[in-house]
Amino acid sequence: MADRVVEHPRLPGTAPGQFDPQVRVRGGDSGDCWYTIRFTLDVDVPVEQVLSHYRQAKIEDPDGRRGDYEVSAWALVDEPGGETTEDSAPGTLIIDLDGTLNGGLDLRCL
Repeated sequence: MADRVVEHPRLPGTAPGQFDPQVRVRGGDSGDCWYTIRFTLDVDVPVEQVLSHYRQAKIEDPDGRRGDYEVSAWALVDEPGGETTEDSAPGTLIIDLDGTLNGGLDLRCL
């Protein structure tokens, strides 16, 4: 799924960030897995536009469902006390896609 997220057409005014995507998978007592796909984007558009773009993307998850995830963004701020709001374009965003999937026999999910 991380490949599908990275290959998804980007919003105009965004570019791949400096870091490769990171994936974290953790299990629960029900056999389900929780996953987080984290990647960075360099942006020149408001944060809300980026969030809306990925929330509407309907990227297929490993269970074959589309858009079954939540999206959040973190802004990197260079200086303490800097003014960053939801409407500002902070330069670099960390994007998290969080979702669940049926772990089956995946040992990370047990």
